[in-house]
Amino acid sequence: LVPTTNFVLMWKSGESGSSFDSNLREITLITKDAFEPLLPLSVVVHIDYRKAPLVVQRFGNVKQLVEQTLDPMVSSYFKNVSQTRTFIELIQSRSELQAGASHDMRERFLAYSLEFQEVLIGTPRPQSGDSRIETIMAQLRDRQIAREQVETFAQKEIAANKQRELNEAEKRAEKQSELTGSLVDISIKENQGAASVKAAEKRRQEIEALAQAEAFRQEREGQGRAAAIRSIGEAEGAAIRAKSEALEGEGADKQLTQTVMLRLAEAFEAARVPLVPQIQLGQGGGEGGNAIATLLGLMTALKARELAETK
Repeated sequence: LVPTTNFVLMWKSGESGSSFDSNLREITLITKDAFEPLLPLSVVVHIDYRKAPLVVQRFGNVKQLVEQTLDPMVSSYFKNVSQTRTFIELIQSRSELQAGASHDMRERFLAYSLEFQEVLIGTPRPQSGDSRIETIMAQLRDRQIAREQVETFAQKEIAANKQRELNEAEKRAEKQSELTGSLVDISIKENQGAASVKAAEKRRQEIEALAQAEAFRQEREGQGRAAAIRSIGEAEGAAIRAKSEALEGEGADKQLTQTVMLRLAEAFEAARVPLVPQIQLGQGGGEGGNAIATLLGLMTALKARELAETK
Protein backbone atom coordinates (compact mmCIF):
# COMPACT_ATOMS: atom_id res chain seq x y z
CA LEU A 1 0.00 0.00 0.00
CA VAL A 2 1.42 3.40 -1.06
CA PRO A 3 0.00 6.51 0.72
CA THR A 4 -0.84 9.37 -1.61
CA THR A 5 -1.15 11.96 1.18
CA ASN A 6 1.62 13.56 3.21
CA PHE A 7 3.22 11.35 5.84
CA VAL A 8 5.88 12.04 8.47
CA LEU A 9 9.09 10.14 9.02
CA MET A 10 10.58 10.67 12.50
CA TRP A 11 14.19 9.92 13.42
CA LYS A 12 13.52 9.74 17.13
CA SER A 13 13.56 6.81 19.57
CA GLY A 14 10.18 5.87 21.02
CA GLU A 15 8.22 8.11 18.66
CA SER A 16 6.70 7.45 15.26
CA GLY A 17 4.93 9.62 12.73
CA SER A 18 3.73 6.78 10.52
CA SER A 19 3.99 3.03 10.09
CA PHE A 20 7.12 3.43 8.00
CA ASP A 21 9.55 4.87 10.62
CA SER A 22 9.31 2.41 13.49
CA ASN A 23 12.94 1.41 13.09
CA LEU A 24 14.32 4.94 12.73
CA ARG A 25 16.49 6.41 15.56
CA GLU A 26 18.22 9.73 16.21
CA ILE A 27 21.17 10.32 13.91
CA THR A 28 24.53 10.01 15.67
CA LEU A 29 26.71 12.96 14.67
CA ILE A 30 30.42 13.71 15.14
CA THR A 31 31.11 17.43 15.39
CA LYS A 32 34.25 19.31 14.48
CA ASP A 33 35.31 19.44 18.14
CA ALA A 34 34.74 15.63 18.59
CA PHE A 35 31.41 15.70 20.39
CA GLU A 36 28.96 12.90 19.48
CA PRO A 37 25.44 14.21 19.99
CA LEU A 38 22.21 12.57 18.85
CA LEU A 39 20.16 14.61 16.37
CA PRO A 40 16.37 14.09 16.29
CA LEU A 41 14.53 15.24 13.19
CA SER A 42 11.31 14.80 11.21
CA VAL A 43 10.73 14.81 7.45
CA VAL A 44 7.38 15.36 5.73
CA VAL A 45 7.08 13.39 2.45
CA HIS A 46 4.46 13.16 -0.31
CA ILE A 47 4.12 10.51 -3.08
CA ASP A 48 2.23 11.51 -6.20
CA TYR A 49 -0.43 8.93 -7.00
CA ARG A 50 0.76 8.85 -10.58
CA LYS A 51 4.24 7.84 -9.40
CA ALA A 52 3.10 5.32 -6.78
CA PRO A 53 3.37 2.32 -9.17
CA LEU A 54 6.92 3.39 -10.01
CA VAL A 55 7.84 3.50 -6.31
CA VAL A 56 6.43 0.04 -5.73
CA GLN A 57 8.20 -1.24 -8.80
CA ARG A 58 11.60 0.16 -7.70
CA PHE A 59 11.53 -0.44 -3.92
CA GLY A 60 8.79 -3.05 -3.31
CA ASN A 61 7.08 -0.97 -0.58
CA VAL A 62 7.45 2.36 1.22
CA LYS A 63 8.93 0.86 4.42
CA GLN A 64 11.82 -0.66 2.48
CA LEU A 65 12.26 2.68 0.67
CA VAL A 66 12.52 4.47 4.02
CA GLU A 67 14.84 2.02 5.79
CA GLN A 68 17.10 1.08 2.87
CA THR A 69 17.30 4.40 0.98
CA LEU A 70 15.98 7.46 2.82
CA ASP A 71 17.49 6.67 6.24
CA PRO A 72 21.07 6.22 4.92
CA MET A 73 20.74 9.28 2.67
CA VAL A 74 19.40 11.59 5.39
CA SER A 75 21.86 10.30 8.02
CA SER A 76 24.82 10.76 5.68
CA TYR A 77 23.77 14.32 4.83
CA PHE A 78 23.58 15.49 8.45
CA LYS A 79 26.76 13.66 9.47
CA ASN A 80 28.66 15.43 6.69
CA VAL A 81 27.26 18.79 7.76
CA SER A 82 28.06 18.25 11.46
CA GLN A 83 31.75 17.58 10.73
CA THR A 84 32.13 21.20 9.54
CA ARG A 85 30.75 22.72 12.75
CA THR A 86 31.56 22.66 16.44
CA PHE A 87 28.88 21.49 18.83
CA ILE A 88 28.08 25.06 19.86
CA GLU A 89 27.91 26.18 16.22
CA LEU A 90 25.64 23.23 15.46
CA ILE A 91 23.23 24.36 18.16
CA GLN A 92 23.41 28.06 17.33
CA SER A 93 22.95 27.53 13.56
CA ARG A 94 20.03 25.09 13.73
CA SER A 95 17.68 27.28 11.69
CA GLU A 96 20.36 27.85 9.05
CA LEU A 97 21.05 24.10 8.94
CA GLN A 98 17.35 23.38 8.56
CA ALA A 99 16.97 25.80 5.64
CA GLY A 100 19.99 24.31 3.85
CA ALA A 101 18.73 20.75 4.36
CA SER A 102 15.31 21.64 2.94
CA HIS A 103 16.94 22.95 -0.23
CA ASP A 104 19.42 20.09 -0.70
CA MET A 105 17.15 17.14 0.10
CA ARG A 106 14.33 18.32 -2.12
CA GLU A 107 16.42 17.50 -5.19
CA ARG A 108 17.60 14.19 -3.73
CA PHE A 109 14.06 13.02 -2.95
CA LEU A 110 12.98 13.75 -6.52
CA ALA A 111 15.48 11.17 -7.70
CA TYR A 112 13.35 8.54 -5.91
CA SER A 113 10.01 9.84 -7.26
CA LEU A 114 9.25 11.46 -3.88
CA GLU A 115 8.14 15.01 -3.13
CA PHE A 116 10.04 16.49 -0.17
CA GLN A 117 7.84 18.85 1.81
CA GLU A 118 9.70 19.91 4.96
CA VAL A 119 12.39 18.94 7.44
CA LEU A 120 12.22 19.76 11.16
CA ILE A 121 15.45 19.52 13.16
CA GLY A 122 15.26 18.97 16.91
CA THR A 123 17.79 19.95 19.59
CA PRO A 124 20.91 17.75 19.71
CA ARG A 125 21.14 15.76 22.94
CA PRO A 126 23.95 13.73 24.53
CA GLN A 127 24.21 9.99 24.37
CA SER A 128 23.62 7.98 27.49
CA GLY A 129 26.45 8.49 29.99
CA ASP A 130 27.97 11.48 28.14
CA SER A 131 28.08 14.46 30.53
CA ARG A 132 30.26 16.68 28.36
CA ILE A 133 27.41 17.93 26.26
CA GLU A 134 25.42 18.80 29.35
CA THR A 135 28.45 20.74 30.61
CA ILE A 136 28.61 22.63 27.32
CA MET A 137 24.91 23.36 27.52
CA ALA A 138 25.36 24.65 31.07
CA GLN A 139 28.20 26.89 29.88
CA LEU A 140 26.01 28.20 27.09
CA ARG A 141 23.27 28.96 29.56
CA ASP A 142 25.74 30.71 31.88
CA ARG A 143 27.17 32.64 28.95
CA GLN A 144 23.75 33.75 27.86
CA ILE A 145 22.90 34.76 31.41
CA ALA A 146 26.16 36.72 31.59
CA ARG A 147 25.30 38.47 28.31
CA GLU A 148 21.90 39.33 29.63
CA GLN A 149 23.44 40.64 32.84
CA VAL A 150 25.92 42.74 30.89
CA GLU A 151 23.09 44.09 28.78
CA THR A 152 21.07 44.74 31.92
CA PHE A 153 23.97 46.55 33.57
CA ALA A 154 24.52 48.57 30.40
CA GLN A 155 20.87 49.55 30.29
CA LYS A 156 20.98 50.46 33.97
CA GLU A 157 24.07 52.57 33.37
CA ILE A 158 22.37 54.29 30.46
CA ALA A 159 19.34 54.89 32.63
CA ALA A 160 21.55 56.26 35.43
CA ASN A 161 23.31 58.56 32.98
CA LYS A 162 20.00 59.77 31.64
CA GLN A 163 18.78 60.36 35.17
CA ARG A 164 21.94 62.28 36.00
CA GLU A 165 21.58 64.37 32.85
CA LEU A 166 17.97 65.05 33.77
CA ASN A 167 18.96 66.11 37.29
CA GLU A 168 21.70 68.35 35.90
CA ALA A 169 19.25 69.90 33.46
CA GLU A 170 16.82 70.57 36.29
CA LYS A 171 19.59 72.13 38.39
CA ARG A 172 20.69 74.28 35.47
CA ALA A 173 17.12 75.41 34.94
CA GLU A 174 16.89 76.36 38.60
CA LYS A 175 20.17 78.28 38.43
CA GLN A 176 19.58 79.75 34.98
CA SER A 177 19.07 83.28 36.27
CA GLU A 178 22.29 83.12 38.30
CA LEU A 179 24.10 81.63 35.34
CA THR A 180 22.84 84.39 33.08
CA GLY A 181 23.97 87.01 35.60
CA SER A 182 27.39 85.41 35.85
CA LEU A 183 27.74 85.37 32.08
CA VAL A 184 26.79 89.04 31.95
CA ASP A 185 29.35 89.86 34.67
CA ILE A 186 32.01 87.97 32.77
CA SER A 187 31.15 89.84 29.59
CA ILE A 188 31.29 93.18 31.43
CA LYS A 189 34.67 92.37 32.97
CA GLU A 190 35.99 91.32 29.59
CA ASN A 191 34.81 94.60 28.07
CA GLN A 192 36.33 96.56 30.96
CA GLY A 193 39.60 94.73 30.52
CA ALA A 194 39.59 95.49 26.81
CA ALA A 195 38.86 99.16 27.55
CA SER A 196 41.73 99.28 30.06
CA VAL A 197 44.06 97.78 27.50
CA LYS A 198 43.01 100.37 24.92
CA ALA A 199 43.41 103.20 27.46
CA ALA A 200 46.88 101.96 28.40
CA GLU A 201 47.81 101.76 24.73
CA LYS A 202 46.57 105.30 24.16
CA ARG A 203 48.54 106.52 27.21
CA ARG A 204 51.63 104.78 25.89
CA GLN A 205 51.20 106.52 22.55
CA GLU A 206 50.79 109.89 24.30
CA ILE A 207 53.93 109.31 26.39
CA GLU A 208 55.84 108.27 23.30
CA ALA A 209 54.66 111.38 21.43
CA LEU A 210 55.65 113.64 24.37
CA ALA A 211 59.05 111.97 24.59
CA GLN A 212 59.61 112.48 20.88
CA ALA A 213 58.55 116.13 21.19
CA GLU A 214 60.90 116.66 24.17
CA ALA A 215 63.77 115.03 22.31
CA PHE A 216 63.06 117.21 19.28
CA ARG A 217 62.94 120.31 21.49
CA GLN A 218 66.25 119.46 23.18
CA GLU A 219 67.80 118.75 19.81
CA ARG A 220 66.64 122.12 18.49
CA GLU A 221 67.82 123.90 21.63
CA GLY A 222 71.22 122.21 21.34
CA GLN A 223 71.44 123.24 17.73
CA GLY A 224 70.50 126.81 18.74
CA ARG A 225 73.11 126.91 21.52
CA ALA A 226 75.74 125.51 19.19
CA ALA A 227 74.86 128.13 16.59
CA ALA A 228 75.04 130.87 19.25
CA ILE A 229 78.42 129.64 20.49
CA ARG A 230 79.66 129.44 16.93
CA SER A 231 78.44 133.00 16.29
CA ILE A 232 80.11 134.24 19.48
CA GLY A 233 83.35 132.51 18.53
CA GLU A 234 83.23 133.97 15.06
CA ALA A 235 82.55 137.41 16.54
CA GLU A 236 85.42 137.09 19.01
CA GLY A 237 87.71 135.93 16.24
CA ALA A 238 86.70 138.90 14.15
CA ALA A 239 87.33 141.18 17.13
CA ILE A 240 90.75 139.68 17.68
CA ARG A 241 91.59 140.13 14.02
CA ALA A 242 90.37 143.69 14.23
CA LYS A 243 92.52 144.32 17.31
CA SER A 244 95.52 142.83 15.58
CA GLU A 245 94.98 145.06 12.58
CA ALA A 246 94.51 148.05 14.86
CA LEU A 247 97.75 147.30 16.67
CA GLU A 248 99.72 147.45 13.46
CA GLY A 249 101.49 150.78 12.81
CA GLU A 250 101.30 153.27 15.66
CA GLY A 251 99.90 150.79 18.11
CA ALA A 252 102.77 148.36 17.53
CA ASP A 253 105.23 150.39 19.59
CA LYS A 254 102.87 150.60 22.47
CA GLN A 255 102.19 146.87 22.35
CA LEU A 256 105.92 146.19 22.17
CA THR A 257 106.58 148.40 25.16
CA GLN A 258 103.94 146.62 27.20
CA THR A 259 105.32 143.23 26.21
CA VAL A 260 108.89 144.23 27.09
CA MET A 261 107.84 145.57 30.44
CA LEU A 262 105.95 142.35 31.18
CA ARG A 263 108.91 140.18 30.21
CA LEU A 264 111.32 142.33 32.28
CA ALA A 265 109.09 142.08 35.29
CA GLU A 266 108.97 138.31 34.93
CA ALA A 267 112.78 138.14 34.51
CA PHE A 268 113.47 140.26 37.58
CA GLU A 269 111.05 138.25 39.62
CA ALA A 270 112.69 135.00 38.58
CA ALA A 271 116.25 136.30 39.17
CA ARG A 272 115.35 138.00 42.47
CA VAL A 273 117.36 141.07 41.35
CA PRO A 274 116.28 144.31 43.04
CA LEU A 275 115.11 146.98 40.63
CA VAL A 276 116.87 149.73 42.71
CA PRO A 277 120.57 149.14 43.54
CA GLN A 278 121.66 149.40 47.17
CA ILE A 279 124.37 151.88 46.20
CA GLN A 280 123.78 154.42 43.45
CA LEU A 281 126.35 156.46 41.65
CA GLY A 282 125.65 159.63 39.79
CA GLN A 283 123.24 162.46 40.12
CA GLY A 284 120.79 162.70 42.94
CA GLY A 285 117.16 163.24 42.66
CA GLY A 286 115.53 160.51 44.80
CA GLU A 287 114.96 156.78 44.61
CA GLY A 288 111.86 156.97 42.48
CA GLY A 289 113.54 158.97 39.79
CA ASN A 290 116.53 156.61 39.58
CA ALA A 291 114.31 153.51 39.15
CA ILE A 292 112.24 155.06 36.43
CA ALA A 293 115.28 156.34 34.65
CA THR A 294 116.91 152.94 34.77
CA LEU A 295 113.79 151.17 33.41
CA LEU A 296 113.40 153.70 30.63
CA GLY A 297 117.02 153.26 29.74
CA LEU A 298 116.61 149.53 29.44
CA MET A 299 113.52 149.89 27.34
CA THR A 300 115.26 152.37 25.06
CA ALA A 301 118.20 150.01 24.62
CA LEU A 302 115.93 147.08 23.76
CA LYS A 303 113.99 149.12 21.29
CA ALA A 304 117.20 150.37 19.65
CA ARG A 305 118.49 146.80 19.31
CA GLU A 306 115.19 145.63 17.79
CA LEU A 307 115.27 148.43 15.25
CA ALA A 308 118.87 147.61 14.39
CA GLU A 309 117.95 143.95 13.77
CA THR A 310 115.10 144.89 11.46
CA LYS A 311 117.35 147.07 9.22
